[in-house]
Amino acid sequence: MERLALLLAVLAAVRAEFPTKEFVEMLKPVILKCEEKTGVNKDFVDQFNKGTMVDDPTFKCYLKCMFLEFEVLDPTSGHFRYEKMLGILPQEMKPIAMEMGKNCIHFKGEEGSDLCEVSYQLHQCWQKASPQHYFLLRR
Repeated sequence: MERLALLLAVLAAVRAEFPTKEFVEMLKPVILKCEEKTGVNKDFVDQFNKGTMVDDPTFKCYLKCMFLEFEVLDPTSGHFRYEKMLGILPQEMKPIAMEMGKNCIHFKGEEGSDLCEVSYQLHQCWQKASPQHYFLLRR
């Protein structure tokens, strides 16, 4: 019975809209704020979405900006707050996000770490873990 429930949960997750429209709407103000704050080249966002690793300091700090805005990156310790991130996600996105993130939990900044670089490495890990579900939005 437990296996059937797990299978149904996995199938529901596979069919779930990812990202959901509601989540995209929630992200828009943060995307706008971080694009303006960092001056990120939007082509870099598109390239990264397609799997091209973008080694650009502004792009990396754009990723950090979004994490800080959603308060999922502790600016003092450099630790990523996975539980907080999962709490922000709509229920139907959580199983996919958990699967994507299970191999990326080891990315933690230490006090004094370059949080732009830590943010970039975490996004790289997610992108490689599940390119079919990974997304970065832009205005």
